[in-house]
Amino acid sequence: MTKRFPYKVPNGSDLTLDGQTWRVDGKDRDGFLVTGDEGAQTLLTFDRVKTAIAQSKCQVTTPKEREEIIRLKEYTNGLTDITQLSEEQQRNARALAALINVIDELEAEGRKITHAYLNQPIVRKRLYARALEITGDKRLFEGLTLGSTKPRLAEPGSVFPKGRTLCERRETYQSFGRNPVVLAHRHDQKGLHGEAACKLSPWQIKVVLYCLNRFCNPTAPQLSEIYEATKALMPIPEEEMLAGRSHPTIVTVRNWQKGISFIAQKYARLGARAAKNKYGTGSTDQRALMFGERVLTDQAYLSVFTKSDGTIGAEEIDPTTASPELGENEIIRVWLHLMIDTATRMPLAWTISETAGSDHTFHLLRMATRDKAREKIEFGCKNDPAPAAGLLLTVADNGTATRNGPVYSSQLGLGAAVQTGRTYHSTDNPHMERIFGTFQFSVLNFEAGYVGSKPGDNPGYDAEAKTRLTPYDIMRVASRYLIDEFPREPHTGVGMFGATPAEKLDEVLELYSGVEAPDPEKRIIQLGLKRTVSTTSEGILFDGIPYTSPELNLFSDGKAKKVDVYLDPDFLGTVIVMPHGTKQKIEAKLSYSAYADLTYFQAKQLMKVAAQGEPKKREQSNKDLLEAKRRRALESGFYPDPNCHESYMSLPRYEKQAEANAQIGPNKGTPRVQTTKPGSITDRPRKDPPKSAKPHSTAPQASTSQSRGGFAPITKSKL
Repeated sequence: MTKRFPYKVPNGSDLTLDGQTWRVDGKDRDGFLVTGDEGAQTLLTFDRVKTAIAQSKCQVTTPKEREEIIRLKEYTNGLTDITQLSEEQQRNARALAALINVIDELEAEGRKITHAYLNQPIVRKRLYARALEITGDKRLFEGLTLGSTKPRLAEPGSVFPKGRTLCERRETYQSFGRNPVVLAHRHDQKGLHGEAACKLSPWQIKVVLYCLNRFCNPTAPQLSEIYEATKALMPIPEEEMLAGRSHPTIVTVRNWQKGISFIAQKYARLGARAAKNKYGTGSTDQRALMFGERVLTDQAYLSVFTKSDGTIGAEEIDPTTASPELGENEIIRVWLHLMIDTATRMPLAWTISETAGSDHTFHLLRMATRDKAREKIEFGCKNDPAPAAGLLLTVADNGTATRNGPVYSSQLGLGAAVQTGRTYHSTDNPHMERIFGTFQFSVLNFEAGYVGSKPGDNPGYDAEAKTRLTPYDIMRVASRYLIDEFPREPHTGVGMFGATPAEKLDEVLELYSGVEAPDPEKRIIQLGLKRTVSTTSEGILFDGIPYTSPELNLFSDGKAKKVDVYLDPDFLGTVIVMPHGTKQKIEAKLSYSAYADLTYFQAKQLMKVAAQGEPKKREQSNKDLLEAKRRRALESGFYPDPNCHESYMSLPRYEKQAEANAQIGPNKGTPRVQTTKPGSITDRPRKDPPKSAKPHSTAPQASTSQSRGGFAPITKSKL
């Protein structure tokens, strides 16, 4: 049994569903048998079509309606709705529709509607007055051109057409189902249209098209130059000369060029990538709902000059020998690294640097996952910045600061997904691009040293000569703007609806019960600094910063053992120690309380300043130290006069002794003990002396054993 379908869909109807038009060929038990535009056949179930119609996602066009639409478009030159008309044309159609309604009322009263009847002055006055009454608009006919005559005081109704025209317009209006679009003027359809309206010959059209094709080139040539070259390349044929025609003028070529789509010209002359990036339609989706769900990272080269000490100076250099590295106090531009939250548009982290590197991306990740009260106090901000957030998805472009293994692995280690945006596709990261432009034109534009958006943007302003800001000054300006100003400005972006980022943050925190808390241990290991050091009896040293703990001392047992140490640069209180060759994880505490409230970089700067000291005082101190050492050396008597020749003779004397000690020569002395031949040590002694004894010696030899220890010599073998 066929299922009941509540809507009328006769065979031959068109179903426009999800952008695809299907022609209904018939019905079966489960749904409609349809055919697509390309001939593909399928089955659309009744439930699918019913649900789509109920949700206004399906357009049903019956065969009758389709033919009426075709007929209507032929009459109106493609128009189907009154909203497609201009405002003036809509007023004309509205006034004519009011007059036709009055004529219908007269016909309903039994009047015979004829051309002559509608031309009577009394009838026309009634039409005029009744039309004003129906519409309630006393200025309905002001400024309209419904008829061919001008309005007169004696006959105000003369502003609209005569009886014959009114009858014709009424018949047309009724034949098209009282669609007011047919009441509009059709002056645009007068005369020739399309190819018939072109006055150029085929050869002249060929010349124009050749010029336009050369004009649509990525090198962006000038149309006038192309036109002159084309005239030289394409001489006038004989048949064109006989017909009195010549090359089309440059004005004609420019008129044809205006007929080319603006976007098509940009694609041709700028390239597909640049044209889509600049003129693309973009996206208006809501990309995040929770705080920290989707964070955006990007960098911008700020349009302002800066100098480390804020002073102006000049130095003459040789371009052939000058180092590519920046010199001390050299005027430069700096990078602004920024991270914001998509759902609320709240700035999460920012920093200033001379380069765009992965170190600064790590700084952003650390700053986003911690409290920013330190920046609020340091730079004198009045409001509270965004809280620390756990990151679920990080989005960045294809730049070198974010596209590298350490940054990706650290984000994945935090449990965040990583999404890489495409290079030169601003629609992948539109929220970040917007804040950079706002910061430039709202803040940097009013600071000393502003250079503009592009070279030569401010030709009357010498930005280098006006440079006064230091990188620290720019960081202060950026921090105050990103904490005090930007979060309190109404935002009209997608999903914001005019609310400020701070208001949106309060709403999100209320709806989604807070934010994901960052994991401190993961933060230290994945985003912190790593050093490989050896333990001591007192703990470990991380770049000169001491740490210790009972567990660490038990592990080291007073011996030097290799360990990996992880430190959070923002909080020096705790480090994580991982010994080599084990799975043990040890926490060590800071043992030098003077560093407790400092960051790693502040502590290193403090050590550097302490080591360098004040230059003038350090120079005098070095002189005093040198004089004290000289006095002690002279008074000790250990150091002879360096101007005396004898002070330099000790080393040569010892060298001669060492050289003599190295000499090897024959032993000419008498052996101290008697010797025997090899292999005869156990033989019985004979009366003749040993072979090594002197042949002329007849005196008895003293006993060696007696001379050494008092033992009698061995005379008998014990073997």
